[in-house]
Amino acid sequence: MNMETERLYIRRYTKEDFPGFCELIRDKMASPYAKYDHTFPTEDAALMEVLNFFAISDEFWALEEKSEHKIIGFVSLNYVDEASRNLGYCLHTHWHGKGYASEAARRIIRYAREELGLEKLVTGTAEENLPSVRLLERLGFTRLCEGSFELHFH
Repeated sequence: MNMETERLYIRRYTKEDFPGFCELIRDKMASPYAKYDHTFPTEDAALMEVLNFFAISDEFWALEEKSEHKIIGFVSLNYVDEASRNLGYCLHTHWHGKGYASEAARRIIRYAREELGLEKLVTGTAEENLPSVRLLERLGFTRLCEGSFELHFH
């Protein structure tokens, strides 16, 4: 399922995305918040394996900025159970603070609610990652405990 927002194409990854994907993941792993998140490899061969997995998975979408046709991040809806998914997102630091994460998250939340018919989304972030905490709060997520949030649809 491909989606679109005002400034983004939210679509499946392809092998042609490899250069932008490498740049994104290397930027992610250099972030001060990387220590709180899933570790990704940074070598080309391993990144190609990750990209190939993302490309065939129904849980990951590339964020392509429309005007520059550039991969700037990804969003994910990882399986939890039949009624819920875990929302994830990652944006290249160059694109932080410009509303792209909010734009992508709002669209994927709408997809989860309206098209997948889910009951809730869960997610987590480091308390130190204040921009992400504030984003989740703006999106309507409720804090469960330190770093854990959920959003109910019904």
